[in-house]
Amino acid sequence: MAKLRHIALSVPDPWRAAEFYMQAFGMTKVGETDSSLARGVYLSDGVVNLALLNYKTDEAAGAERG
Repeated sequence: MAKLRHIALSVPDPWRAAEFYMQAFGMTKVGETDSSLARGVYLSDGVVNLALLNYKTDEAAGAERG
């Protein structure tokens, strides 16, 4: 059983990244967002959920962004 259930990644193009994860790992798109902080796509394989986010500002991404 997986211990990680949710992973969020900051990516330049969430829709392009989503295509990769859907093809490579068989994930399914379960939602999209366009909030004041970020735009993105939510994927799942039924166990692990993946948020692919493009933050609108560096401040929204946070100092730990890397």
